[in-house]
Amino acid sequence: MSDIIVSGMRPTGALHIGHYVGVLKNWIEYQNTHECFYFVADWHAVTSNYDNLAIVHAARKEYVRGWVAAGIDPNKAHIYNQSSIPEVLFLNQIFLSLTPPGWADRSPSWKDLKTNPSKKLDNLGFYNYPILQTADVAIVNGKFVPVGEDQVAHLEIGREIIRKFNRLYKTQLPEPVAKLTAVPKLLGIDGSKMSSSLGNVISLNESVKSLQKKVNKMKTDDLRGGVEKPGNPDNCSVFSYHKIFSSQEAINDVNQSCRGAQLSCGECKQNLGKFMQEELMPISEKMGKITDDQCEDILTQGNRVVGEKAKALWQELKIQIKL
Repeated sequence: MSDIIVSGMRPTGALHIGHYVGVLKNWIEYQNTHECFYFVADWHAVTSNYDNLAIVHAARKEYVRGWVAAGIDPNKAHIYNQSSIPEVLFLNQIFLSLTPPGWADRSPSWKDLKTNPSKKLDNLGFYNYPILQTADVAIVNGKFVPVGEDQVAHLEIGREIIRKFNRLYKTQLPEPVAKLTAVPKLLGIDGSKMSSSLGNVISLNESVKSLQKKVNKMKTDDLRGGVEKPGNPDNCSVFSYHKIFSSQEAINDVNQSCRGAQLSCGECKQNLGKFMQEELMPISEKMGKITDDQCEDILTQGNRVVGEKAKALWQELKIQIKL
């Protein structure tokens, strides 16, 4: 095993295939090569669900259920609840005191909020997201954080915070390093960004029938104008899914047949559904067999192990900073 990897998911709704292809597949690989800390980021979820925390509470177990069904092994990776580790908030408070507002202003998520206003996210919790993220990583001596390119700026803020902390208190916390991941562009079934709040997701626990029904609703090439006319797969959400779930032979066939007006959109969606069923139905079936009690046991185990590690590190840091 090499340096520690830390990553989490905000439990804000259904666990969907965007999580699966963009995050979980990478997590599954990392657990065999690194010591991994995977947490349910419920404090982060509060920033957008403070008026309905029941959503966060319900999603905790569902996320654990989906992670394990997809292939995360609790015996290889630490699975835990962010809010069950109080030292995260202790360290976060120190980091907040060290962080000038200008650093937080650089957060891409905060900048995006200014151009796409959302009353639910216009709060200090969301504003301080990169600082809490830094505490999440540092409290377990994390080194690598799997992110897409759009999240690198958040980690750079974290690096500056820890650099300042180490300089002031003569500590040696690792500076977090982005472990860049190729995140496939997977749009929702309506062609917009996949989001539970928009109702355009394909969940990991779909049935064969519900999965195909959602695939049938997927947005296709608006300019095709009829089965008898050539289409452009590059303008079609269905083809982007084929490139992730289908065989290379099928991808090539769809590309040629669509452009040659030899494949209808309906037939194309039926073919896609079959490939998606092959990969996703085993996960859905496993999710149905994992009980709430098993999810609680997994979290309890992870909370205990990570809690001990975090408590020990916090005690060391308190001595260093003379708190």
